[in-house]
Amino acid sequence: MIHEKFTITGIDEMVYHLSKYKDKTDWQIDFYNIYGALLLSFDSDEETLRRLKDPEEAYRMVTEWMDVALMMGKEY
Repeated sequence: MIHEKFTITGIDEMVYHLSKYKDKTDWQIDFYNIYGALLLSFDSDEETLRRLKDPEEAYRMVTEWMDVALMMGKEY
C-alpha cells in the first residue's frame, strides 16, 4: 500500500496530488494544514477513483470534503 502525506495550503494542491493516483490502486493520501493537523484523508475506494477521472469532479469532491472538515472545526 502506498501511504503519502502532504502539507497543503490550498484545494488546488490537494486535487493535484490526488490526480497523480487516479490510475493506481491501494493507496491512501493524508493532507495536513501548515500547523501539522490532519485535514482530510483519501483512499483508493471505487467512488474516489471514479471521481478522480474527471478533473471537475475531482475538484468538486475535494471541496465537498473540505466543507465537511471545516464544519467539524478543522483549521485550513
